[in-house]
Amino acid sequence: MTRHPLAALRALPLAALLMLACDLDLQNPNAPTEDEAFSTIEGVIAVAVGMQGQYAEMVEDYVLTSSLVTDEWGTRTRSLISYQSLVTGQNFSETYGVVQAPWAGAYRVVKSANSLVERAPQLGLGPGLETGIVSLARIFKAMALGTLIMQYDAVPIDNSVPGPVPQPRAVVLDTILTLLERARTDLRTVTDAELAGFNTRVLGAGLSLRNTVHAMLARHYLIDGQYQNAADAVDSVNLGVLSVFRYVAPNSNPIYGLAIGLLYVAPLRSFVTQAEAGDRRPNYWADTLLANSFVGNPDSVLQPLRKYAGQFDDYPAYLPDEMRLIKAEALTRLAQYAAAAALVNTVRTQTTSSLDEPVAGLPAIADALLDSEPELLAQIAYERRYELYMQGMRWEDTRRLGAAITTTPILAFLPIPSQECTTNPSAGC
Repeated sequence: MTRHPLAALRALPLAALLMLACDLDLQNPNAPTEDEAFSTIEGVIAVAVGMQGQYAEMVEDYVLTSSLVTDEWGTRTRSLISYQSLVTGQNFSETYGVVQAPWAGAYRVVKSANSLVERAPQLGLGPGLETGIVSLARIFKAMALGTLIMQYDAVPIDNSVPGPVPQPRAVVLDTILTLLERARTDLRTVTDAELAGFNTRVLGAGLSLRNTVHAMLARHYLIDGQYQNAADAVDSVNLGVLSVFRYVAPNSNPIYGLAIGLLYVAPLRSFVTQAEAGDRRPNYWADTLLANSFVGNPDSVLQPLRKYAGQFDDYPAYLPDEMRLIKAEALTRLAQYAAAAALVNTVRTQTTSSLDEPVAGLPAIADALLDSEPELLAQIAYERRYELYMQGMRWEDTRRLGAAITTTPILAFLPIPSQECTTNPSAGC
């Protein structure tokens, strides 16, 4: 599988140390060991910055699988056979890079995060820097594990121990929520002023730490079926602020790399044609002109990419309307239909935004048409499809929303990668 460079999240004078976060099992005899790296503040900062880059790079892996097995992307003639197998379900193999890459990328992040949680408190960094780094590590470990459970049915929580046993999604979700709650609690012990040094030296430009932890709690509480907790977490997110991964030269947005640089994938024309008349969101994500459509391989009609067609386009950790739709779904499950319908209509009727986000510009739906759980879930499924395109959420949505979703994934989950099966006798392959 073609890989792309790490995202450069913030320039540091210790750039030479950033390699430490790429692989802490260093083989280069001229490079510092892991113990040496974590013996200095600069080394810890380097790993923390690099961990964010690791996650920004692996966006490619979880967006690719979700988009190809559902109804978001098709493949082009130049694409790999493994990519095409995700579209057709034919000749699929657990040996493919598309199976290994999400696994390997997520556990690189987990490994960096584990090291930071263990080693950062040993350096006397001070409350702001230490709390910021350890909380950041917990948040990114939780996000990495979150991408895994959206792609694999069972995964180890920590693969650094010998023979890690894959755990069911419910167990991994418990770990994710525990990590996020711990990060949220710890961040409440420090002020923004105390985090100023952390924000300047460590946190990726464009990322909002406090908003991101609340947003990830909302996302994963929803997946876990803890609906009141999901709704409450949404209320703590400032929806007037974006939290994004930034890509600067020479590193490009990985979706740009797949769709524009390599010409492997493109939006399905059906994403455009199946939208409600007047919906502005398809044109935010894709070039919707019929004259610009083309045929993919296997046979499908594709459209050029619009969003992320810029080499250095930011990629969001979450979008504001994901939060509104999470709360709408949570309230629907709690039988608070009127409040849920109001949120759905807030998303639909938005016509402008000061943020870089899609807006629907659609009319509100009458209350009488959104006064039951099936009606609301069907509408939420539609809104999520057009608000959260290419966000890696569509595959998971098919599991949670069931009959409200208009597509059936080619695969239920990815299999455990063959490399893990070979090296780990406890993998259960």
